[in-house]
Amino acid sequence: MNPLRALVLQLSRIPIALLLVIIVVIAGVIAIGVTGIISESQKTYEARKAELEQKANAKGKVVYTVHDIAEGQPIPGDALEEREIEQSKIPQDAITSASLATGRIAKYGILAGQIVSQHDLAPQGISLGFESKLKEGMRAITFGVDNNSGVAGFITPDSHVDIISMVGTAGDTKASPILSDVEVIAVGTTYQKSPGQSAAMPSSSITVCVSPEDANKLIKAISASKLYLTLRNDKDHTPVATVDVTSLFGGSGGGSGGKDDLAALPPPNSLPPPPLPGGDVGGDLPGALAPAAPPPPPLHEVEIWSGSKKDVVSVPTN
Repeated sequence: MNPLRALVLQLSRIPIALLLVIIVVIAGVIAIGVTGIISESQKTYEARKAELEQKANAKGKVVYTVHDIAEGQPIPGDALEEREIEQSKIPQDAITSASLATGRIAKYGILAGQIVSQHDLAPQGISLGFESKLKEGMRAITFGVDNNSGVAGFITPDSHVDIISMVGTAGDTKASPILSDVEVIAVGTTYQKSPGQSAAMPSSSITVCVSPEDANKLIKAISASKLYLTLRNDKDHTPVATVDVTSLFGGSGGGSGGKDDLAALPPPNSLPPPPLPGGDVGGDLPGALAPAAPPPPPLHEVEIWSGSKKDVVSVPTN
């Protein structure tokens, strides 16, 4: 017999009231199960929603720059600042601690107020060459300094200075700036500023970055005068009036060799023009030479003795 037909025959023998009770119970069980599933789904949804809201409102730490950092320069600690911002606004490769970026080399230029990311930093262990500190079209020149002329060693790479030339001695001493707001790119053999350094760096030489025209002025000043450096505040780039070192040698006193000294020299003696070819040396032509006088006759020497003393007297032969 067909199983479905057999089930229908058995159900037909059950009283209708009992059948209704069974149906109600089954429906209740199903309703309870569906309600439980819906409730569980609602709880899962609410938990997920709360988690997402927490993440959206959560804050994380990032590192900002407080002033511009040039490409190829080491990043000083005082140029960085840690801040907390919303987690959703944090770049994926952002630096989360200033200590992770301090001393690293900037792979690209970083503007003030920018979040520092891993792609802004050169790989660790790779140092960009000294040539990278020279801007295009600029030149590097090194000259000697001492403890006094070099500001007691407080000049460091990236400092800006004025270069003053001094000539003369005592009352004839003259000094004037020859270059203004010059960038120092190396002190001795050090061309990267150490992060957090506070001690002086005494050195016997300074390397600066100048234009080709200023390089010529500086080379003349190095060979002709004593150079002094004056250190600028890192935010002070106001130019000062400069001169060429040769202008310090002018004036009438001190025998400086300037134009005034040359003007004081007497004119050279004028020589007569040479005689014309084939001219009569005894004639009246301008520049003619007079005949030479005959040489005088030789003198006759006479010896006169007085005891052991001898005297010689020269007398004419005629």
